[in-house]
Amino acid sequence: MLTGMITLRYQGARLLAGISAGVLLLAGCGGNDDAASNSAAPTTPRDQLLLSESEFPAGTKKVDLPKDRLETAAADLAGTQQSSTITPADCADTQQDLGTATKNLLADAAVAGATDDKAGLMFVEFVAGRTADLAKITDGNKKCGEVSATSTVEGKQITSVVKVENLDAPAGLNGAEAIVYKSVSTSTVGAGKPLTSTAYQGMAVLRGTTVVVRVAALKDSLDEAAFEKFFLDAVEKVRKAA
Repeated sequence: MLTGMITLRYQGARLLAGISAGVLLLAGCGGNDDAASNSAAPTTPRDQLLLSESEFPAGTKKVDLPKDRLETAAADLAGTQQSSTITPADCADTQQDLGTATKNLLADAAVAGATDDKAGLMFVEFVAGRTADLAKITDGNKKCGEVSATSTVEGKQITSVVKVENLDAPAGLNGAEAIVYKSVSTSTVGAGKPLTSTAYQGMAVLRGTTVVVRVAALKDSLDEAAFEKFFLDAVEKVRKAA
């Protein structure tokens, strides 16, 4: 839902917004610390659990993402969300102290992003030192499978319609608890032309961590197989880490 609330002009800003959406999702949904873990937590530093530049999909270029910029982007998205008019109304999140929760989460997480300028794709990976409540997220997607939002940013009205569809997790996750969903967002800024973006997001809980990956494009279709490989590679690196 968050990704459809704001239209950003530059790829770097859109990438920050995509990662911030994942940050806010985990901060708002809380954790599930009692979830079963298939092995001990990794001792490898969290930033080394992320895919390296050579392990990201071919043709991508890693983007530097300072945490202070990420905190600012997350706060901006939270403010936009809270000031938007959401339909249905019961799909509007009522999150308190979201800024504090986001800062705490970022202190306990590592993030990486990359872009494929030729294909117009944005890739995000996020490893948090807590376990997300995946069932709650899936239920939320079912409850709010289509949401419209209206907000004002820099004096311009933004109207968005976001459709979310839960999908089957790919084979090859070797028992890790995981969810996958697809979102299609159509946003209109003022009297401008509608802009459609499509994203696949996967979340997996293993070894006391949550691995989140997201692939997005400013078009109405996306290569699901490329997303699945990215997701499997990210999860497998955490599984095999010391």
